[in-house]
Amino acid sequence: MERKTSSNDTSQSEASSTSESDIRSSPQLMDTDAFNDFLKSCGSPPASYRLGDDLDWNAPWVEIKLQVELPFWLFVENTTLQVEVGGHEFPVSIHMEYFELYANNISDSKNSLIYQGKFLKDDEMPENIQEFKRLNPTIHLLWRKAKSVLTITTRCNEDVWLKRTKDPSSVTPQSVILYFDELCRAHIPVLNKLVQGYRLATYDPFAFEVAPWDVPYWMIKRDSKAYSCILVPYKRWDHPISKRSDGQLEQLKLTNADSLRTHLLTSPHPGELELLDAINFMERGNYSDAIRRITTAIEAIVCAVTEKVVSAKEGPEAAKKFIKDTRVNFYSRIRKYTQLSGRVFPDFQQKILDQTRKLRHRIVHAGYRISPAERGLAQKYVDCGCWMFNWFENDAERCNVRERQIVLRSLGREMTYNIFQSQITPEGVTLSQPR
Repeated sequence: MERKTSSNDTSQSEASSTSESDIRSSPQLMDTDAFNDFLKSCGSPPASYRLGDDLDWNAPWVEIKLQVELPFWLFVENTTLQVEVGGHEFPVSIHMEYFELYANNISDSKNSLIYQGKFLKDDEMPENIQEFKRLNPTIHLLWRKAKSVLTITTRCNEDVWLKRTKDPSSVTPQSVILYFDELCRAHIPVLNKLVQGYRLATYDPFAFEVAPWDVPYWMIKRDSKAYSCILVPYKRWDHPISKRSDGQLEQLKLTNADSLRTHLLTSPHPGELELLDAINFMERGNYSDAIRRITTAIEAIVCAVTEKVVSAKEGPEAAKKFIKDTRVNFYSRIRKYTQLSGRVFPDFQQKILDQTRKLRHRIVHAGYRISPAERGLAQKYVDCGCWMFNWFENDAERCNVRERQIVLRSLGREMTYNIFQSQITPEGVTLSQPR
């Protein structure tokens, strides 16, 4: 098996091989006539372009295998099961004896991973790894025992596969990288169907349904070739660094020691920790709990600010009585708050709040589980819920902490989810170009 480097990392390293100073000093670009000739040679730009136009979406399918390690053990013997999702049966193999081999260091990003499979003695190593050792005699090879590893037999667009396996010295098209990312994400329901069956069979308290955050690292295999995908960019960070305008690297910081010291002594406002939980659950892929927490956060802050304003206008005893009398009448609290404060709760936020609470009701009382396909809707409700929390809290300082550095805080997030729309049909997984 060849060395497995992240397809995203490979693309970035290749794309950055020409520095800005190289471009500025290039004699061809400094020569206006030569540059104009170059532009003419490119032809006319396309009238329109959509992401994925460089892929042949009508190409035939080819069989591939997806390999992923679960973050927990499945206490069962090695076996292959037929897992039915969306009318299609996926062969899924469970491997309990797999190991990983790393060069020099073992990292969460798996950037130095060179082999995954059964434990091998030195003379049993594949020829490419033995050649790698001969060329690098001082390198240290380190083994790591994996937990349960699953292999899913599925399919891939042949044109995408051929574009990925072409000359390794060329830059992999971004559309190919995004296709593979989405292909892996599309199979998470297959993992969860197997995990659900295992949990029902065992009631193992350590097993849980997974999301990209839990299973970020995937291997895509066909014949003797293998490529890796890391679904959550944050998981690629072995060091939290950022690049300054002068090109130097520095540690990424969202706060400083003094601010952190101050916030250790800060009491959160009612509902604020639930708000933080909702934001975190969205990133971890637990969308149902994100909706539950954002709704609780809003209810808690509404209760607090309503009691405060009633106490100021009508006295503490009246405030306590009103809160007790309205414990099952949330909207009467909002009406009372807006009446006494003179503030007007925007109609569009009221509408979204109604929708969020109805969804929370389905989750809590009907056991509804938000699917990955509804991720965008859940994100909308959490984002709008955060704005509502700001509105009721009415605290400029806390709002500033919450809303500043949004771009910096977005680094490492899973931003390309469903960029190629996926679904599982009776024929198998299908990916389509965005419309």
